[in-house]
Amino acid sequence: MSSQPAGLQCSLLLVLAVLAAPAHAGRPFSTEDTGVLEPRDCEWEGFSARLKSPGADTARALSTQLACGLGLRTQLGLAYGQAKAGGDTARSLGLNGKTRLGGDSKAPLQWTLAWGAAALKEPGSSFKFDTVYANLVASQVYGNGWTAHANLGTAHSRLGHQASTTWALAAEKAVGAGVDLGAELYGDDRSEPWVGLGVRWAASDAISVNASWARQGGSNGARLVSAGFKLAF
Repeated sequence: MSSQPAGLQCSLLLVLAVLAAPAHAGRPFSTEDTGVLEPRDCEWEGFSARLKSPGADTARALSTQLACGLGLRTQLGLAYGQAKAGGDTARSLGLNGKTRLGGDSKAPLQWTLAWGAAALKEPGSSFKFDTVYANLVASQVYGNGWTAHANLGTAHSRLGHQASTTWALAAEKAVGAGVDLGAELYGDDRSEPWVGLGVRWAASDAISVNASWARQGGSNGARLVSAGFKLAF
């Protein structure tokens, strides 16, 4: 049995759940989008996050991912994350992918299957296989720079001995000068939903930066802020 205080366990486990999920989904949003990398195109992403929950230590996390298009309308990514709270560190390793359902990548309505698995390393233990997930993703492009996204999926935690139904809704708008703004609502059937806001700025075709803020509903009221980057090559 771990000797960590309950508040510390809460912070680390919650931020590990963030890292083990498709954390780089559609940065800066937690909602996944349907974009799939073309063969031999790659993206390197990273972000820093801070999670504050009432009655728990503030947890800080770093995460990075490298993803490349493989062909067959599929991309594959490898991700690493670590979270620190109260002097303890937990880590995650993830393998994730996206497969576009349908052949026309320029259609206004797109469907994608996102999937993945992750291993977690809690303080004082070794890496253990934990999470598998699958997520059906839809994105619809509208006029005037608007795009909407919807997710519905399932996630299973081996260490937590539980399965969850996950969902997310997001809308974003290109406002000009390479800037996108958006809002989202996401969660699962085991906890209060989160509401979030995000901004993305494309400095060039290859480089973009992003930031997000989210708050969980209910008495928990956890708050999550993050800032990240993406490099395409």
